[in-house]
Amino acid sequence: MTLLLMLATLRRLAYLDALTRAGKGWEFERDLPDDLGELSGRTVGLVGFGAVARRLVPMLQAFGAKLVYTSRQPAADSPIPFLPFPEILPVADVLSLHLPLTAETTGIIGATVFAAMKRGSILINTARGPLVDEEALRDALTSGHRRGAGLDVFSREPVSPDDPLLELSTLVVTPHLAWLTTETLERSLGVIAENSRRLRTGEALLHRVV
Repeated sequence: MTLLLMLATLRRLAYLDALTRAGKGWEFERDLPDDLGELSGRTVGLVGFGAVARRLVPMLQAFGAKLVYTSRQPAADSPIPFLPFPEILPVADVLSLHLPLTAETTGIIGATVFAAMKRGSILINTARGPLVDEEALRDALTSGHRRGAGLDVFSREPVSPDDPLLELSTLVVTPHLAWLTTETLERSLGVIAENSRRLRTGEALLHRVV
């Protein structure tokens, strides 16, 4: 889903879908061709480098994207370059969030960060809604400093249909279901069964958050 939101945002998929359904598919904005882009040749900055971010690396490399990441500390086994958070902002064409929600990360993407980001870049958030100051995001999208954004999560869920953020055609949204597939549910049941066995035998639990 993270990869899908990157592609859909770069190609203005939601805007074109709505236009085509309304019988106006060939009446798009005059500047639209200048707004459409590809992952190939672009730099994707991964903010956080846990399991999801690591799974994205080979997929994005297959698309020809350049990759950098930031986290609290560099990972010794990382196949891509590390940059401190302030340094990733001006180089990333796509900034993808993969952080837990903590007191430290709440509102981490706000007006100051948007101003420091590369002009024309896009933001992807499939992590947690409150990581992003949504008013600042709307301002950044409205001003044109941000090309677009793809969000699966919001500060308040379900997001209100009257939320002014949803008025923007450069935004692609889904209702916090990036995790949801039949296969995910099957894997989750497998982890539950395995952790039940480990709990009984006193072994270390899988995926324990401490």
